[in-house]
Amino acid sequence: MKLTIHLIAEKHNRSRPFKGYNVTAWDYKEGWLISLSLTGSDSAKNVWVDGSFESPRFGSVPGVELDGQRVMEIDPEPVELSTEEQDAILSTIWNWEVWEPVTIAGTCMIESLQRMLDLSSEIVLDWFRTARRDPSIKEQVVKTLQEKGYKVEERGPEGFGEFHAHRRLVFMFQKKDQTKGHVVLVYEENKDIFDSSKRFKQVGDILWADTLGYKLGSVLIVEKN
Repeated sequence: MKLTIHLIAEKHNRSRPFKGYNVTAWDYKEGWLISLSLTGSDSAKNVWVDGSFESPRFGSVPGVELDGQRVMEIDPEPVELSTEEQDAILSTIWNWEVWEPVTIAGTCMIESLQRMLDLSSEIVLDWFRTARRDPSIKEQVVKTLQEKGYKVEERGPEGFGEFHAHRRLVFMFQKKDQTKGHVVLVYEENKDIFDSSKRFKQVGDILWADTLGYKLGSVLIVEKN
């Protein structure tokens, strides 16, 4: 089926290596136009990707000039891609669409989880990359942890006291803009906290979050099943 696609001007001709592949992409409102090649190879596949991370659709677009045309017509054909090729494409798109905005907004969730679970940031980040999920969205964090064999318990703000004996993730959001959230890790028995922003330096700061422009949200504890 023929498609007319429209380039997002500030997001075009971006390149990134991934596990033996070179991926160059043009971001269109309707999806992504991808040039995929093995590292060191002059031969590339032109692939159109749309849909969602959960249900991506891939199509071959041979003969298309990949020169960043603002508006163009394509006619994707059925294509078979290996698992590795699909992973290279989707992981690269995830990095640009999900992870880059997170690094700008703040990586508090990844940094807090790695300390909470005593894991490396690379392992935790790879969970979300592989699952194509957003670590800044609590529901996606919970689902990812459960799939990795962790038991997750959630309470409202009252969980801050109820989970006193556990390491716990404390969610907060800005009073002026509730779309902007933040996560702080509190250690067992309130002996210490970790805040990637260094805004909250001790447990008492969380109790008085209101004076710092934040409201307490839900509290999570995470334990291995």
